[in-house]
Amino acid sequence: MRPSPRLRVALAATIIVPLLAATACASPVGESSADGGSDGGTTVVDTVYGEVTVPAEPERVAAVSYDTPWQVMSLDIPVVATIDYSQWIDGYTEEQQAYIADAQKVGTYGEINFEALAGAAPDIIVGDAYEVDEATFTRLSEIAPTVIIGGDERGDWQSLTEDLSTALSAHDTWEESKASYEARRDEVKEQYADVIAANTWANFSLGDEAGQFSIQLPTGSTGNLIVNEMGLTYGAGIPLEDEGGFGYASFSLEQIGTILDGVTVGLTFENPDGSMMPAIKDVIDSSLFQQLDIAKSGQVYGLVTSVTDYRSAQGWIDELTAKVLEPLSQ
Repeated sequence: MRPSPRLRVALAATIIVPLLAATACASPVGESSADGGSDGGTTVVDTVYGEVTVPAEPERVAAVSYDTPWQVMSLDIPVVATIDYSQWIDGYTEEQQAYIADAQKVGTYGEINFEALAGAAPDIIVGDAYEVDEATFTRLSEIAPTVIIGGDERGDWQSLTEDLSTALSAHDTWEESKASYEARRDEVKEQYADVIAANTWANFSLGDEAGQFSIQLPTGSTGNLIVNEMGLTYGAGIPLEDEGGFGYASFSLEQIGTILDGVTVGLTFENPDGSMMPAIKDVIDSSLFQQLDIAKSGQVYGLVTSVTDYRSAQGWIDELTAKVLEPLSQ
């Protein structure tokens, strides 16, 4: 789901973004081709739209999809161009804001300014297939070699970041962050196994429109981490099918009692300053939500970290541990 978990649902209702369902028939993304490899300072990688020759050690990276800059950031590589995040900037940490502060702004979510992008003189452009269709890829490729990645699902940050690390010659950094994340994940799962098993969970947010709420599904970035990685069991009333392929599902508030029935811990999203988006607060303040067991027990927790890669996933686990698991273990 795009963009950040706090905003993706609202934006999905107002912005038309090219979506690709073609990854199933594309070559595996990010793997060096068998007869390609490095040649005179370049390497050939497989992408969603076929093989692309890229610099072996790119120096000017443009990241044109919503989550891509943060994924590049996790590889310790600077970016020279990104979309404009100013309307969402309060949802990002000081470190993230500093990271993109000097980058050329080359459009907004779902709308790339190709002239501005060319002016940034990138030597490689990276993005994901959930926002960049093949026609856009062709236009981007006229500016610089373009690598468009795509995982099995929208929230498949594991595959997305691995493919990105291959394209940017940063696989060692990716491996290190993956190993650190997995060690922390396993440590927390073992230490708090009783708390995890004793509760049923839900990760909710604002809905597509007023009077709705949403559930982050296992196919989305945060839902993937919660359900598949951390093994937090969702409530039995939560439908897990991702029919739209968005990584979340939106429902009428009238359904909240049924969908969140039996949930003992509710997770949602908050901004770095501790505030919540008004639309999320509207869900929590609604009379229907206030009738839920999690509202009566006060076991509703806002987490700041947006999950896009192994480093942010580890940060999310650290936040979950400090704000949720440790207090519940007392």
